[in-house]
Amino acid sequence: MDSLKPVKQHILWKKKAEMLQSRVDELEEENGLLKKQLEDKSAQEQDGNMEITATEDEEPQAMMLDSSTDSSTDSSSDDSSSTSVSSDEEKKKKKRKKKNGKKRSKKRKKENKNTKKSGRKGERVASIPDVVKRYRRVLKLVQRGFRMTTAFKKAHVSRNAVKDTAAIAEIYIADKSVLDQFKGKYTLLKLAQLCQKKIVGELAEKIIEMKNNKQLIPFSAKKD
Repeated sequence: MDSLKPVKQHILWKKKAEMLQSRVDELEEENGLLKKQLEDKSAQEQDGNMEITATEDEEPQAMMLDSSTDSSTDSSSDDSSSTSVSSDEEKKKKKRKKKNGKKRSKKRKKENKNTKKSGRKGERVASIPDVVKRYRRVLKLVQRGFRMTTAFKKAHVSRNAVKDTAAIAEIYIADKSVLDQFKGKYTLLKLAQLCQKKIVGELAEKIIEMKNNKQLIPFSAKKD
């Protein structure tokens, strides 16, 4: 039994030695790979340095060429003076373009502003057909289900302007023959006042019924 112990120990030591040897081999292989990577990296760095030195060598040559051209007497000075004149002219042209551009932009802004203002105030009417046309534009929006306030906004007209001449449009739509009774020249506001006085009796009842049926703009005497 005692003679077997040295044999076992020898086997164990042998296995350990093999394991250590394999580990050493692995480490040597890794070391070789690392050395190769370092060599490749140093080679790349050397190539980069060579490129940098090459470019650095080229720059002084360019400077030498420039200095030689600078020493080429009066012709170069004439060229520089002509270039300065042309550059001044270009600057003046740019300034003129800039000024013209500002003027155009101001003009456009002014036009847009006037357009917006005219859109807010609504169009001007100068005849009975104009009054009726403007009135019907709002009426169509009311008939489509829009509220009065929204209808006037969408039509881009003033509520008061339409209301002030509404009597003309109401008589025109309800009974146009009434307008034939007015002879002479009237302003639209004056004509609207005369028309309002004619809306009595059956005509007044008819207009009320048409307002209830949304055939006319439902202006209310209390609110409007």
